[in-house]
Amino acid sequence: MIHRLDSTRFEQLKASGDLPSPRGVALAIMRLTQQDDVSMAELTRVIRSDPAFVGRLVKAANGIVAMTRRPVVSVQEALMVLGLPAVRTMALGFSLLSDHRKGSCHGFDYQAFWAGSLAIALAMQVLAQRKRAGAPDELFSVGLLARVGELALATLYPGDYAQVLSEQRRYPELRLSDLEHRAFAMTHLDLGAAMLLDWGLPGLLVDAVRLHETPERSGSLPGSRDYVLVHLLALATQIAELCMAAAADHAQLFAALCAGAKRLDLVPGELVNVCEQVARQWVEWCDSLQLRHAAPPDFAALLGSGEAAAAPPVAVPQPCSDAEPVHKSAAAPAAAEELRILVVEDDAALRAQLIGLLAEAGQRVCEAADGRAGLERALEMQPHIMLVDWAMPQMDGMELIRALRATRVGRGIYILLLTEHEEDERLIEAFEAGVDDFLGKPLKPRLLSARLRAGLRVVRLQQELERDREEIRHFAAELAVSNRRLQEVALTDALTGFPNRRYAIDRMQQEWQAATRSGRPLSCMVIDLDDFKQINDRHGHDAGDEVLRAIADALRSALRGQDVICRTGGDEFLVICPETELNAALVCGERLRAAVDALHRVVAGEHLRLSISVGVAMREAEMVDLDALIKRADQGAYRAKQQGRNRVITVQHAAGGARS
Repeated sequence: MIHRLDSTRFEQLKASGDLPSPRGVALAIMRLTQQDDVSMAELTRVIRSDPAFVGRLVKAANGIVAMTRRPVVSVQEALMVLGLPAVRTMALGFSLLSDHRKGSCHGFDYQAFWAGSLAIALAMQVLAQRKRAGAPDELFSVGLLARVGELALATLYPGDYAQVLSEQRRYPELRLSDLEHRAFAMTHLDLGAAMLLDWGLPGLLVDAVRLHETPERSGSLPGSRDYVLVHLLALATQIAELCMAAAADHAQLFAALCAGAKRLDLVPGELVNVCEQVARQWVEWCDSLQLRHAAPPDFAALLGSGEAAAAPPVAVPQPCSDAEPVHKSAAAPAAAEELRILVVEDDAALRAQLIGLLAEAGQRVCEAADGRAGLERALEMQPHIMLVDWAMPQMDGMELIRALRATRVGRGIYILLLTEHEEDERLIEAFEAGVDDFLGKPLKPRLLSARLRAGLRVVRLQQELERDREEIRHFAAELAVSNRRLQEVALTDALTGFPNRRYAIDRMQQEWQAATRSGRPLSCMVIDLDDFKQINDRHGHDAGDEVLRAIADALRSALRGQDVICRTGGDEFLVICPETELNAALVCGERLRAAVDALHRVVAGEHLRLSISVGVAMREAEMVDLDALIKRADQGAYRAKQQGRNRVITVQHAAGGARS
């Protein structure tokens, strides 16, 4: 059954602040891309402030231009390849990945979730290039976020969702979405679709996300775009499942995958090529993002052992189109970085002679018989060097060169003009049009070789320069990451892993200002460890450190998702509770107290009873600054100790007044 989430309920979930949402640079990118007049320079500046996202953006762009263009190496090129909508959605997806690598839902495998989402994204990208169902960059983003509803449920209801997942593992014949609907009156599909619509994804793509787990119920007409999108996402999900499955399940999953591929007219051999391409990129992505992944299956072996083995694998397309062959010497060794040369010549005999000479030198050579075909081929394959005849039908050499130099792709090509005109004025015209060198007709093989060597030197120098730039960019990115890690170390308590006092004051100030602007509640807790000095004095500081770590783990496990706990002193902690009323904060404090009270530690044969005293306070209108709020919470902790320790106290008026 297909469900739709009531808009009122979604707004309530959204208002809670617990739904996964973009932060930092991703939020800035999303806001910028919503503006009609945003400049590429401004967007590039914002993106460059996050070196990790820069790397992922460039990697995603190269996944799209692979085999058709030279690699993307800059943010601006990536923006041109991907476009603003895709960049916006990728920023969102990778922001969620960074912020939700782990969480409090113990039954939810966060690593497997993101590894699977990446596999779906890459499969969507590759399938989009094959089936032309949409922009590959846009479908990459849809695949990355297709399962975001599962992450949202794990974040909103960690304990309950863990039980749902446990039940689904016990009874695999039950559909996860049915169990979710029974537990929460909504499913990951309808919650995810509501989130994607709220983030601005097109309705057609959102419908594909909502329906892809039951594509047979979509009601779309075969061949229509919505039919293709739904089945494309369903097939991408199957590919991801196969990549991550145990070896014992490979054969069964591959048979189901072949059945799904038939709905999109993908023959088994072509499907294998898709899967192998996805698997290669998936392993690279997971390694770069430090995500755990399984070893992908041998798809060719699965095909050979299955019923679909009758169809031979389809060769992966080369940069030149099928209409024109790739010429390369069989004896030529494979170069570390092979140069691409395009010959544009209408004389078939001369074209064959040029191709023969170049292929003997071990170069990769493509050809075009007129200027218009040469322009299309150049934009498609992005050659390093072009040999262009001046006089040709359709479009002569000068028109071709001017058209190329007007494009970003064409400006970097080394162009050698073939001409019978060697008058000074004609050659000056050619150089002004953008020619790098010329060669007179009839052809002189030794002179051609010399001119090509000169061109190759220029191309190699350009490549070395680009590699140097890439190394500098890589070093700058590593330096930025190192600086960020150093900053994290400076703000982190080494013993407990909690943020330290410096971070606590900065974060408290931020939350105070936000609460002041919005009028929403803000509470905090001061936690003192009871009799901790006696543990240190009696058993030594090593035992004290062990007790501190155990208490920190207990506090961490009992905290809500939005709360922030910091170690502000030797045995003192501060908990910041945004958008929390006093009574709710008291309930949270009691949960923390109970978690520590349940701990049992034996040190040097002595059973230690561990407990904490908790003071709770909420921001009030008459409080002048955050110090007043913290002081109220500190007074509560002091009173808790006076009243016998191991209790939660507030000095403010609240229902119940105190808890112990």
